[in-house]
Amino acid sequence: ADLAARCENINRSLVSSRGIGRLEFTSAGRTQRLRFAWVGEFPDKLRVVLLGLDGRPVVTAAADGDGTYLLEHTTGKFHRESSPGGRLKALLNLPLDLDTLARLLAGRMPAFDYDRAERIEGRTAAESGIVLKKWRNRVGRIYLHESRPAFTRIEAYQQTGELRYWADIKKTRKIKGFRVPRTLAIQDGDARRLMLDIERYWANEPVLPEMFRLEPPEG
Repeated sequence: ADLAARCENINRSLVSSRGIGRLEFTSAGRTQRLRFAWVGEFPDKLRVVLLGLDGRPVVTAAADGDGTYLLEHTTGKFHRESSPGGRLKALLNLPLDLDTLARLLAGRMPAFDYDRAERIEGRTAAESGIVLKKWRNRVGRIYLHESRPAFTRIEAYQQTGELRYWADIKKTRKIKGFRVPRTLAIQDGDARRLMLDIERYWANEPVLPEMFRLEPPEG
């Protein structure tokens, strides 16, 4: 249980994050390479822009706590969902929802519905491990560095035991005292994989509410 509290507390005071980097998305044997930028604020605000290699925006997705928005810049199509923290997974074709992505980008523990935590052996001597359970079902498995406050791998499971996603935090860097991801690999149960290479990162910079709201294009 102490290790669970340690997991919950990692980067807890990192309230807002923003950054830019490169993204590689693989699904059904096809790979797409894009650039991306994001800004996030806890607990439930995130804006992500996917850019072509020429720097032009392709898709912008945002969640403002009341709803989620998606704007396809090439076609002008605009989508809005009223579900808080929303699930634009299908529209974005991402292996996880925006709320989980925001937490991973901030180096924080994703939200798990669990009532018991059991310590397990790390995969190496430099790791600690923990399994999160709800009733008798495993809902998560987490590995973290023994010597510094950072996750190395996070796995989330359905109540049925099927994998929802795993995330490998391959490299980290220190920004304003926070240990944050530098490279991330995320894959869901359908083998859709997202590789993120974060080139620049800003921690706890001021953000504005309108950053997380999208309006339909005029005309």
